[in-house]
Amino acid sequence: MIGPVRGPEHLALIHRLGFYHVPVSAIAASRAAVAFVAFYEPASRFGATTGVIREYAEVVRVSRAFRRDLPGLTWPGRGNADTPYYRFDLGPVLSLPQPIANPERLRVVFRFPDVERFRGATTIRELDREVSHAAPARTTTARRRPSGKRKEEESAP
Repeated sequence: MIGPVRGPEHLALIHRLGFYHVPVSAIAASRAAVAFVAFYEPASRFGATTGVIREYAEVVRVSRAFRRDLPGLTWPGRGNADTPYYRFDLGPVLSLPQPIANPERLRVVFRFPDVERFRGATTIRELDREVSHAAPARTTTARRRPSGKRKEEESAP
């Protein structure tokens, strides 16, 4: 998961306490089971010309907590102290070998790229693209027969 960071204070909290948090209302429950969180630093919050992802961490545990039970949050959040949040407990925060930039200034709320796409990306836009392959991949599409049953059909792009 790519998640935005509120600013330097939030990033310092992630480093110090080892967790990331998201309001339950912000993502579907099925999206909470993630392998990693990458931290998007918006340009406006970090005094930069472009937003960037420099760091990520493996998720070791996901739990639910009320905002009041999340330590170190000194800024206003969505709702109130009784608002439910997902708490992502993290392994060590690691630096990317090459930052992932946002030169197009795309809006980044939460994104869920697969690991291979994340590892190969140099821009936020690339996180939304298919991973390129040397040979064209075969795709499978399903069509409905008049009887209502599905028929699998292979085609090359």
